[in-house]
Amino acid sequence: MVTLRHTRYQAAVLRDGPVLLVRCAFRDGPTVWMLPGGGREEDEDEVSCVTREVLEETGLQVRVERLLFDRPAEPPDGTYIRWRTYLCTAEGGEAAPGGGEGSAAELIDVAWISVVNEGMWPSGIASDVYLYPQLQAIRSAVTAPSIGV
Repeated sequence: MVTLRHTRYQAAVLRDGPVLLVRCAFRDGPTVWMLPGGGREEDEDEVSCVTREVLEETGLQVRVERLLFDRPAEPPDGTYIRWRTYLCTAEGGEAAPGGGEGSAAELIDVAWISVVNEGMWPSGIASDVYLYPQLQAIRSAVTAPSIGV
């Protein structure tokens, strides 16, 4: 039985336009692309959680810029009720699949993908009911014209 966690804290790590994805092979399920992230540890704030998860899963050090969106997990993903996605900038390291000790999935690949050119996406992303709407939201957030500060 999967333990239900309330919120998944995840990162939209951008590097000169493309966003970073991790490919996860679940022990008893599919292999999927997703944003790096996970659940908070005890006494950990959201920013610390996001930076830790990205470092553990990809080897990258990131700077958290701002919250991009906070939405219900739609459709419900079986583990989390909400997704909070933070815009992050890569500051150091080289992206590579990291550890997943104790998790239900093995991280097997990373990829930088364009948020605007769906034709360049790895197979299956455009039909992924979880990731595709998140990538659309990221694209809208990062390509929208700035409205005064």
